Amino acid sequence: MPYYKFGPNDTFYNRIETHPQLDFAIWNGNVYYQNEPQYSGAFTDPLKHVPVGDISLYELNVDRPSDSMIYPFVTKDGSLTSFKTVSLTSFNSDFSYGDIISGSYPLNAGITRDWALAGPATSSAKVILKKHLVALENTLNYYTYLSPHYAYSSSLGDKATQKMGLIFVPSIFYGSHIEQGSVSLKFYVTGTLIGELQDKNRNGDLIEVTGSSTGSVAGSVLYTEGIMLLTGSWDMSTHTEQYVPESIDFHTASWQYFGMTGSTSIAPINNVPSSSFQMSFKGTNYVPVRTMFANAPKGRLNHSNNPTFIEFGQSGSVTGADTSETRYIENQNISIKNTVSSSFPDPTATFQKQTWISRIGIYDEDKNLIGIAKLANPVKKTEDREFTFKLKLDF
Repeated sequence: MPYYKFGPNDTFYNRIETHPQLDFAIWNGNVYYQNEPQYSGAFTDPLKHVPVGDISLYELNVDRPSDSMIYPFVTKDGSLTSFKTVSLTSFNSDFSYGDIISGSYPLNAGITRDWALAGPATSSAKVILKKHLVALENTLNYYTYLSPHYAYSSSLGDKATQKMGLIFVPSIFYGSHIEQGSVSLKFYVTGTLIGELQDKNRNGDLIEVTGSSTGSVAGSVLYTEGIMLLTGSWDMSTHTEQYVPESIDFHTASWQYFGMTGSTSIAPINNVPSSSFQMSFKGTNYVPVRTMFANAPKGRLNHSNNPTFIEFGQSGSVTGADTSETRYIENQNISIKNTVSSSFPDPTATFQKQTWISRIGIYDEDKNLIGIAKLANPVKKTEDREFTFKLKLDF
């Protein structure tokens, strides 16, 4: 088998930028991602052991009974190997050498919505949420060069005290960052669109493009962090529902209540059957790519190790030669089968060396096979032909 080294101009690296479209529909306590329904399996419901609207990392334990789940584990030994979620104190005090430290699958992620009330927090969950807002102060102030609406406290509002809805999108959905200018939030009541927000200026401002206050800024998007802050408090219609978690009061539809019919991190949801929401945007993923050019030069690669390459019935060794465990004389007069196509069954066409290239093996520096590129259709290689095959590998 011939080996060829990649030359200095035969391999190079580049990066592909992709912008996948993401869509979330929120209604009556459920989130639907990419319009994917919730499937039931033969052994479990739901099929992937994750809530509707969430994605499962690695998609492990698909349709497995709850008592037969696979899980990660390590044994505590002298290498001190453990999981990142196990603290050093817990590792030293809770486990003895030889104990099994285990984790669990599936790992899932989904969007969450939270509601920040005006004034002081009255529950531990709200205290945590207020801390989240305080933690975003420097980040929000940093982006004021894009828009003054990012300011944590200004004449446009004080985010420490005003009511707002927050939407958190894990980075596993959008990748590096949310693409600027791609965000769209739609608010429906009984199936009728009453308002839409877009970041049409690509500066993080969520501007109402359809509704009762067209042109007004109803919130901001943190593209890299995957957080949307909705501060628009004006009435979008006369429709009222129990939008606020932990509250039995009815409120008029407004942007600060967007998405509050799904599960939140602070309280169980209320029954809000008449309102539905759609959130869409594009992510940004950078895919490293290695491109390799495999050359098949003229006059080369015209012999094959396939047994059908030679005429049938010939001996591989010289007839009558002294062969043993340490000596073998190969027959140098073996005839190659003529595979050249002819228009007539007899006589055959003039003999020419030819092979068919069907796959290309990629080897490391120690000649270990690390990859195989297969051709959809074999390519006929003759002595006067040369080919260059372009191979691409995504990392």
